[in-house]
Amino acid sequence: MDIRQLRTFVTVARFASMTKAAEALHITQPAVSGQLRSLEEELEVRLLSRTTSSVTLTQSGQELLGKAEKAIEAFGEFVHAARSFRGQIEGRLRIGVVMLDPGALRIGPLLREMVTQHPGLKIDLQVGRTSWLHDALRSAEIDGAILVCKSCPPGTQMMVLDEMTFRLVVPASWGNRFDGTSLKQLETLPWIRMAQRSGHQEMMDEILQAAAIKPIETVEADHELLMRTLVAAGVGVGLIREEMALQARAAGELVFFGDHKATTQLAFAYPEGRGGDPAIRATLSTLEKIWRLGSR
Repeated sequence: MDIRQLRTFVTVARFASMTKAAEALHITQPAVSGQLRSLEEELEVRLLSRTTSSVTLTQSGQELLGKAEKAIEAFGEFVHAARSFRGQIEGRLRIGVVMLDPGALRIGPLLREMVTQHPGLKIDLQVGRTSWLHDALRSAEIDGAILVCKSCPPGTQMMVLDEMTFRLVVPASWGNRFDGTSLKQLETLPWIRMAQRSGHQEMMDEILQAAAIKPIETVEADHELLMRTLVAAGVGVGLIREEMALQARAAGELVFFGDHKATTQLAFAYPEGRGGDPAIRATLSTLEKIWRLGSR
């Protein structure tokens, strides 16, 4: 048995799909099947029930899943701790990034500091949808993620980096259609749908619940430049980070709808139990410096 087999088991269990697990692990589906078969044969325990259309955990698989996750975490901590005795942090660090402007996320300063201070660390950046980032954290496909959220994704801890304000905006071409700022006026108009499990969805839900409306939702977007483009094109009502919304308004692309706004947090999330990992500690320390958290 090796750690790759356990990681494959955990990934398949989380995605409930051989195909998605193979994509997440960057290996072939036959390789996934082979690793699972070898693991089950060695343990003499059936972990998964497979059909042509689904993969589900057996009772034994359900009971062993948590232990497998802890074993993967412990293995990672062991490897990084051992490398730290050589005087520098080495290995691979995979960071997921939400689809906001990299400048607003301070990705450049973060990576500049990391590669300067820790030249032995290989860093992979993976930009993705919020729902994918949540799943990738759970399946150990990434080691941490910069997210927009008000609370920790399940199974994670997080460092809050900053507070962000978002504004409710409408296409500039709609500007003269309203005689007030009541959201009831927008209920029958198209809205751009927020991505599931995202900080954007949390904020939009707050706005809609406060107004007691359920609008028509059309296109789903999880990328702020795409959101800006869709609103400017007249696709529907959107929720955009205030700094970008101000730029778009100055360019004549959109207008604010009254003073409707919402706030959330920008945070770095990482799996529970990984706080002692040297690479995670280095990332947290660098983020604290870049965002000047100690001086607030």
